Amino acid sequence: MATGGRACAHPLSSNAGVRTFGSQPPQMADTNKIDSAVITIGKWIVRILMVLLIICLVFGTIHLIRTIYLSISEPPFLMLDVVTLFEVFNLLLIIAVGYELIKSLHTIITADTIPAADIILIAIIAVANKIITLDIKHTEPSILYGLAAIMITLGATYYFLKKKQ
Repeated sequence: MATGGRACAHPLSSNAGVRTFGSQPPQMADTNKIDSAVITIGKWIVRILMVLLIICLVFGTIHLIRTIYLSISEPPFLMLDVVTLFEVFNLLLIIAVGYELIKSLHTIITADTIPAADIILIAIIAVANKIITLDIKHTEPSILYGLAAIMITLGATYYFLKKKQ
C-alpha cells in the first residue's frame, strides 16, 4: 500500500529503519559527543587524583623517614621498639598500596578498558595491610572470619581473572 508516492512508515514495511551506510540518527551524534566529553572529564579527574595521591605519597615517605630517624636517634641508639616498628610497617604498606593505586590509575587513563586484575590486586594488598596491622588481641573473631572470607574471595577472583588472560 503506497500513500501518495511516499514510503510507508509502518514498522513491518521493508523500508522501516533503513539508513544509508555511515549515516547516524541525530540523537546518536549527540550521544557520541556526550560520551566523549564524559570520558575526557573522567580522565582529567583521574589525573588530578593521581597528582594528589603523589603529593600524599611524598609526604607519607617524608613522615616515614622522619619516624625512623627519630626512633633510631634516641637511646637506645639504632634500635626500634615494637610500637615504632608496627608504625613503620603500617606506613610502608600504605605507601605501597598508594603506589600500586597510582600505577592502576595510570593504566586506566592509558587503556580503553578498566584493568580488573590490577584493581583486585590493589584490594588484596589493602586487605593484607589491614590484616598485618590488625591488633589480634582486641579483634573479635567475626572480624577475622570476615577478613579471611574477603581474602579468599579476592584471591579466587584474581586467580580466575589471570587464568582468563
